[in-house]
Amino acid sequence: MANFVQRAITGILFIVVIGAALYLGEVTYAMLMGCIITLATIEFCRMAKADGQSPHIFTALAINIVAFTIGFLVNYAKLDSRALLLIVGLLWSVFLIELFSNNRSPFQNIATTVLCTVYVGLPFALFNLIAFKTGVYDWRAIAAMFILCWINDTGAYIFGCTLGRHKLYERISPKKTVEGFIGGVVLTVAASYLIHYFGHINLWFSLCLGLIISVGGTCGDLIESMFKRSVNLKDSGSLLPGHGGVLDRFDAVMFSVPFVSLLYYFFT
Repeated sequence: MANFVQRAITGILFIVVIGAALYLGEVTYAMLMGCIITLATIEFCRMAKADGQSPHIFTALAINIVAFTIGFLVNYAKLDSRALLLIVGLLWSVFLIELFSNNRSPFQNIATTVLCTVYVGLPFALFNLIAFKTGVYDWRAIAAMFILCWINDTGAYIFGCTLGRHKLYERISPKKTVEGFIGGVVLTVAASYLIHYFGHINLWFSLCLGLIISVGGTCGDLIESMFKRSVNLKDSGSLLPGHGGVLDRFDAVMFSVPFVSLLYYFFT
């Protein structure tokens, strides 16, 4: 119970900070995303190093920040979309850096660095597609995503602790249960209906959003657990009391963003 209270307090503070940053406008939204990207990239590279890899952390961080920034400027400042080609140049620099690094595992190091850009950089870059879908910044869809992810996490935790009997995927995450998963899905879809009702968002889109986030979020959490288990780590970091690191807090939304962006662009 003490752990739940700690998680709840941290979660509430986190919601307030992120909600305020999203609500205040484009600049605070970009600053928030930049901070999250930086911390998530550092945590990912530290996990990779714990596995004996040597990812190029500064290159990965540069690619992730530039990918988000260009995507932001293309939408916010109407920057020529051809600027996105700069990301290709940065990706190719990973090979050149490894060429002159004299490391014994170039395949692994390049692969880990590029994986960091896909796992961390791509999802946050895609946030821009959702935030500027109508041509102007709209914080509501992103806020809804974060809220639904947290509701799913909280619902799965509560139902898992109180009703959990059957393991969901014991090999990767022994504490997750089928009952917790189902409880999280039900609570998240119910919350998505309320978002439709009070936020005046299309009903079917809201329900699909809730379902994608609850299922995709669970998969994202399991994938993060897979990474941590492979390097014998309990948490990706210790920044957030009761939650671990930034990746521990955002793994669900990171995995869900590509699917949500597809839903948002092709079905609304």
